[in-house]
Amino acid sequence: MVADTPWLNAALSDFDFEIERCANGPTEPVHLADGRTLTMFAGDASGGAFLFAGEGGEERPVVYAGSEGTGGLIAMGVHEAVAMVVHLPSLHDALVAPLDDGSRLRERLDRAEREISEYRPDVAEIRARVAAALDLPAAAGLLQRLHAAAVDDRYVVVSDQGNRYEPLAVWLRT
Repeated sequence: MVADTPWLNAALSDFDFEIERCANGPTEPVHLADGRTLTMFAGDASGGAFLFAGEGGEERPVVYAGSEGTGGLIAMGVHEAVAMVVHLPSLHDALVAPLDDGSRLRERLDRAEREISEYRPDVAEIRARVAAALDLPAAAGLLQRLHAAAVDDRYVVVSDQGNRYEPLAVWLRT
């Protein structure tokens, strides 16, 4: 539906979620540490990849693999992953601190939202329109689900050369 709907495709691009970026695959071939395959279905401007884990349909786990060697689970299904991309100002900023460090996390998210609003003053309307068109889950609870997914150690991304990616959650990195 997204690829066939120009305004929706353009709106998701504004949220740094682009289906066309998967044409060349992720920056490097990757899989999960347990051997499950990862199949790219979208990308972002930084070279990151949104990937389906394992076999199945659109409601299988979604992993993000960044171009700088970070990766992990972000959602249980494409619907939830797109909701996170649309409703949260930045997946990266949403993972800089644990939920119980509310002030630092909230400051980062507020700053990211202000930056988006500078070049897209109508971002709230676009979010609402995209969410309605795709029947996305509400924003409430998405940050908590993202944090729960990001600490799930069953989704460790590994390059085909055997290099393990660092966790997406900044506070988990060693």
